[in-house]
Amino acid sequence: MSKRLTSIDIARLAGVSQTTVSRVLQDLPSVKPETKARVLKVIQDQEYSPSAAARQMKTRRSGTVAVVVASLSNPLYPLLLQLLVERLASRGFRTTVWEVDGTMDEATVRALAESATDGVIFAAALDESREMLSRVAAEKPIILINRSVGTDLFDTIVSDNYAGGRRVAEYFLSAGRACIGLISATSSRGSKASTIRERERGFVEGLGDLSRSSAFVRADATDFGYEYGMRAMQTLLAERPELDAVFCTNDIVAIGVLDAAKRMGKQVPGNLWIVGYDDIPMSRWDCIGLSTVQQPLPAMVEQVVDRLERRMATPGLAPHTFVLPNDLVLRRTTS
Repeated sequence: MSKRLTSIDIARLAGVSQTTVSRVLQDLPSVKPETKARVLKVIQDQEYSPSAAARQMKTRRSGTVAVVVASLSNPLYPLLLQLLVERLASRGFRTTVWEVDGTMDEATVRALAESATDGVIFAAALDESREMLSRVAAEKPIILINRSVGTDLFDTIVSDNYAGGRRVAEYFLSAGRACIGLISATSSRGSKASTIRERERGFVEGLGDLSRSSAFVRADATDFGYEYGMRAMQTLLAERPELDAVFCTNDIVAIGVLDAAKRMGKQVPGNLWIVGYDDIPMSRWDCIGLSTVQQPLPAMVEQVVDRLERRMATPGLAPHTFVLPNDLVLRRTTS
């Protein structure tokens, strides 16, 4: 017999009503044990599987979660996406992926709000996205990971970016670094994500009086890529060849900074230290060995999936922001 059976076919073969089959599939207690056993045997013998469309009609759930990420050219996002897909799959959800750069456009907002997804996880959001996020949240549960947007309207899971930046500053000062640089980055649309702003603020405040002296210099990469980090470092070293420590607000920029420093004759870590942020897999490669601030991505992902499931079950749940600690990991770019 074809595997494309309906619940009506199963009911006929088991000698019960379609309603009884439905109750068995939902594991409801109102079915006699012998009847349930007979229906389950038919289901097993015929290799019957209810269609996703039928399940969705009965439960009003699609079993799908949308994940919105920034540019996948940043190695952080493929790593975060992989962890999310695996964690969601362990809870029985399929994942659809939406890639956006900066703020969402009208078409993306409408498509997300009208999509047959049970919820949306935003790993890419800027402050100017608040109004559009609210429109999606009016239609389905949403949660933010790795980004905040300056409001308490949404559940948000982040690591402590301020503390991470401050810890790098204190590390440089405790080691007696005398000329310290900051290389940050903006998005291609000229905006700075909450993660970048908080890392900058923590670092600058951690430097204290030094941040207001000539011993502190900074440069902004015009995007988050390797090439932009390289150019920013070339500019900085041309102006301040005595630079002996640099903090970069993400790892891919820091790797560009590292290569620029080597091209310009700097010995790393001999006369220049470099620290990045995120701990992307490339940072751990033997040929790079980048000191960096490690975000607790697995813990963040576990918490975001847990929270999304709670919000699906309890739509009126009060939004909350969860801030997780991170670690400074020292490798070969610092001594």
